[in-house]
Amino acid sequence: MNVREGPKTSYQRLFQLKNGETVREITRSNGWVKVSADGRVGWMHGDYLRAFGTEAKKKPEAIKATVKKQASPRCDPNYAGACVPIASDVDCSSGRGNGPAYVRGPVRVIGRDIYRLDGDGDGIGCERG
Repeated sequence: MNVREGPKTSYQRLFQLKNGETVREITRSNGWVKVSADGRVGWMHGDYLRAFGTEAKKKPEAIKATVKKQASPRCDPNYAGACVPIASDVDCSSGRGNGPAYVRGPVRVIGRDIYRLDGDGDGIGCERG
């Protein structure tokens, strides 16, 4: 799980967490969570966190990182929400790209946007389908 400088996939990766590592929540912004882990601070998407223990019910700052299962080998692991095929080039099905592969969005960029599907840099590609 990547932990970044800021609350978007366009920010530089600072470090990685392993499944089950405990982090402390600092703040939240648009689905992203600023966390502290072993003296390191950065941002990760809230979809990859879950609260645990009885203390979490009172004060949800103790959180475990949960690495979701990777996409199937035929889907690019840099994207979530739709299967982005692994190909020499992938374009949004609603756009003017020339393929050879296409994806119907929206898709969330969770790694590097190698096919440049997220034109406005908000972490979501192929927003128009």
